[in-house]
Amino acid sequence: MTDAVTSTAKYRKSVSTTVSELIEDEDADPRSGLDGPGGAANLTFVFAIVVAIRAICAYYSIIPDCDEVFNYWEPTHYVTHGFGLETWEYSPVYAIRSWAYIGIHSIVVHIYRLMGVSETNLFFALRALLGSFCAFCEINLYHAIWRNISARAAKLFLVFSVSATGMFHASVTFLPSTFSMYFTMLAFSYILDEKARYAPHRALFMFAISGVLGWPFALVIASPLILDVVWRVFADDHRRQMLHGILKVILYSLFLVVVVVAIDSFAFNKLHIVALNIVLYNVFGTEETGPNIFGTEPWTYYVSNLLLNFNAVGFLAYTAVLLWIIRSAVPASKAVIYPYISRGKLFSIISPLLLWTAIFFYQPHKEERFFYVVYPLLCLNAALAVDCSLAIFKSVLGKVGYSKSAIADWISSGQSLLLLAVVVFSFSRILALHSFYYAPLEVYGSLFNVTTLPGMAASDSPLNVCVGREWYRFPSSYFLPTNMRLKFIKSDFNGMLPTQFAEGVSWYEGASLIPDGLNNENLEEMSFYIDVDECHYLVDSNFSTPSYEGTFEKQFITDVDNWDIVQCVPFLDSNHSTLLARVFKLPDFIERLIPADTPYFHREWTAYCLLKRKTSAT
Repeated sequence: MTDAVTSTAKYRKSVSTTVSELIEDEDADPRSGLDGPGGAANLTFVFAIVVAIRAICAYYSIIPDCDEVFNYWEPTHYVTHGFGLETWEYSPVYAIRSWAYIGIHSIVVHIYRLMGVSETNLFFALRALLGSFCAFCEINLYHAIWRNISARAAKLFLVFSVSATGMFHASVTFLPSTFSMYFTMLAFSYILDEKARYAPHRALFMFAISGVLGWPFALVIASPLILDVVWRVFADDHRRQMLHGILKVILYSLFLVVVVVAIDSFAFNKLHIVALNIVLYNVFGTEETGPNIFGTEPWTYYVSNLLLNFNAVGFLAYTAVLLWIIRSAVPASKAVIYPYISRGKLFSIISPLLLWTAIFFYQPHKEERFFYVVYPLLCLNAALAVDCSLAIFKSVLGKVGYSKSAIADWISSGQSLLLLAVVVFSFSRILALHSFYYAPLEVYGSLFNVTTLPGMAASDSPLNVCVGREWYRFPSSYFLPTNMRLKFIKSDFNGMLPTQFAEGVSWYEGASLIPDGLNNENLEEMSFYIDVDECHYLVDSNFSTPSYEGTFEKQFITDVDNWDIVQCVPFLDSNHSTLLARVFKLPDFIERLIPADTPYFHREWTAYCLLKRKTSAT
């Protein structure tokens, strides 16, 4: 717990520095401050702070979705190390995951290995690079907001972004939706640029990269921009200049599509347009094979998710639409609500979040990662809502007759209280996630310290690290030494698990093979399991086992006749902890003041353990 508190203290200090540097009065010129050498130095300083924050995210963030591991980390590990787990999505029969996307990250890992980065740090090194690129994108958008909307909105955006729980893990996540999130930020930095009004091709190409290399559904966000461009092509005198830029985007995008399709077809040894396959699967999938077989959720799933990940920011983001309504319905409001931004452009900034929300709230199958793409837009919309609310408040109080100094004090106090509340709740949630659920990364990481089994005969065969009911918390083969392989033992889970990529062949030969047993109906394949007697190591928790007859689960941790405990780390038992206690974590010195019998703040803990088979039991 102490490490978790320390890490979050570092994070809090970094963001506090950002807040203190950014929140100042900007009455003189809402868009001034970043021009000239002084402004460049300020931008560099802020960038350094955000990079430092994202580096902390890279090391301390949990892995919130097993899809990230099995569909992205594992294929990358297969390319870089020659072994890994293969899901049905990578079978040439279905081909709904892109090897081109994997290839980009594999090249980075290869470079890290050439640089001498240790095997134990490759996972975190790649995460750190992802976080640094996220910081670059955040600063670009921050700069664009400052120069084209207002300094206060830019500062609010950056504080919301760097402190948000959602951005804490999304910024360093290895997922196409995160990749699309990065390029959505870059696209919006061009959309906001007034100089690019007649040159929208840069923003359009960022969206193209987002959809072709990342996640095709992210192209939905470009819809308002595309409509605006089409309208201006027919209604504006600069149509020739715009058409020239659009033609370049089309050519560049087609080239990108050809490259991606060529890489994927080479890997699958068959012509495949993966982006098209993904759309067809998700939109036209049947009841037996579509995404809904992996679970459905009510619309409230996203509501609670956004509140947990963004607290007040999640609510404020959706009030931004009121700005456009007021601006449209009350002509006099233009003097207060961004008079230098057209009503159409304001709508193109605010509406993508609303469009995304409408589409994904409607879909029965819901995942937190589906919203990663618009996480920065949540922060942007919330920043605009607060910025304009303060401007309207200032205007109203000024007309009533209050002095400028009194108004400035009230605005400063209100803004500070809002930011303090947002940051405190965000940190409390971040600390909870790390303290309660980080154990799998620690436990699997300890395998690098126990690569041999004393008393066990040497063998050319890899050692089996087994997992049963905890299969979905495996952090990837980057946490396994090269002489170990993850194996599954039967638990009460009865769905489709990954199989092993073919070893002893090149990665592209292995990628083109059709594995036995994989299916797109989430049907269990019994051949993917091994007997527990074949396990050398085993990772398990001591959650209570089911009491019904016929269960496959047992308590391995208490089986002292066959297993020795190598390491155990506390892990929250969320099913037996109260809501507040599992959602938020306060610093230990504060929690010690809470009475132990408090009914609304109670936690139950379990142990997450690495076990080693006793040599006498083999």
